[in-house]
Amino acid sequence: MRRQTTASRWLQWSYWWYYAAIGCLIPYLALYYRVLQLSGLQIGALIAVLPLGTALFAPLWGALADAFSAHRLVLRLALLLAALAALLLTWARSFETLLGVILLLSISAAGAPPLLDGYAMLISEREGRSYGRLRVWGSFGFIAAVWIVGWLMRERISTIFLIAYALSLLLAGLATVGLPPLRPRIAQPVWQGVHTLLRDRAVGALLLTAFLTTTSGSMLSNFFSVYLVEIGGDARMVGTASALAAISELPVLIFGAWLLERFASQRVLLLAILVYLLRFGLYSLPPAPGWVLAIQLLHGLSFGAYLMASVTLAYQLAGRERAATVQGLLTSSSFGFGAILGSLLGGLLLDRVGAVGLFRVGTLGLVLALLVYLVTLHWLAAPQSGTVQHRVERCFGSEG
Repeated sequence: MRRQTTASRWLQWSYWWYYAAIGCLIPYLALYYRVLQLSGLQIGALIAVLPLGTALFAPLWGALADAFSAHRLVLRLALLLAALAALLLTWARSFETLLGVILLLSISAAGAPPLLDGYAMLISEREGRSYGRLRVWGSFGFIAAVWIVGWLMRERISTIFLIAYALSLLLAGLATVGLPPLRPRIAQPVWQGVHTLLRDRAVGALLLTAFLTTTSGSMLSNFFSVYLVEIGGDARMVGTASALAAISELPVLIFGAWLLERFASQRVLLLAILVYLLRFGLYSLPPAPGWVLAIQLLHGLSFGAYLMASVTLAYQLAGRERAATVQGLLTSSSFGFGAILGSLLGGLLLDRVGAVGLFRVGTLGLVLALLVYLVTLHWLAAPQSGTVQHRVERCFGSEG
């Protein structure tokens, strides 16, 4: 392995603070809405708005960065606007006000994940380092943040988690100072890369699988705190369970290069969906709160493996010229549209079947994701044979 460069160190810290922010926000947001005495449908709507910006704007953030080679500027702007929106959220109380502020937060935060992952794949290729060894620093940040915030709030949910979220985003923005400028190899209009990628059926198969998988996954991430309290847990247990889940990611991400080299990204993605199914099935029983902590250890081989395999496979399909664009599309389909549908379904069903019932519905969704992936797997069989640009040129001609 090559010696670590300054760029990779700064990227690791960017990952640390960005996912520390996620650890401050996501595990506690639904509980905070409960404290504000919102209905299940209102909670579901607010949670669905958060990924709305991801669904609609993540591809645009990535396409803008690739088209104008403004990766650092776009990333810093996204982080700063998201931090300001989080501070506004601390005084919002009514559903209408919350809706407007969350919409602002969702649009501004949409640019960070695809740009960070685009940087990670490009730096990984340049230095011979694995994506997982860069991304794992985000898990370290998440673990520290979710535990500290849970301990600070104890049994009472307060706006502490929102202030911590904003501070972490600002520190993530500060860490981008050491990231290098990234220049695409080809000049392109903003939407050309998006259009080219969407014409490729292999990319489409990956996006559909990601959408279906994260529809169920978003029920887990957004309503897990409600689920755990419903079966007898408290805010501190929510923090502990979330931290354990993040800890389980560490070996998967650290040894991800070996895993992908040994089994290929397509098989690792299949493994992730199967482990997700097992995990949801166990939650659906439901177990005692103590057993939930043990089940959380499956998070690494479900979400962790899914993230690593999907990001890597997307890069293999699209190539370096459209690294940020394809990550924007992947983020949009999964943590955007998939998260929206999962949040809306979860909020709609929460008052009707309870949090345990959500996991039973989510299990059915994962079965559908597995079937779709198995049917389309042959399209993803050999992404290394050429980038999507080369495959499109073979199909439509070099001027297509």
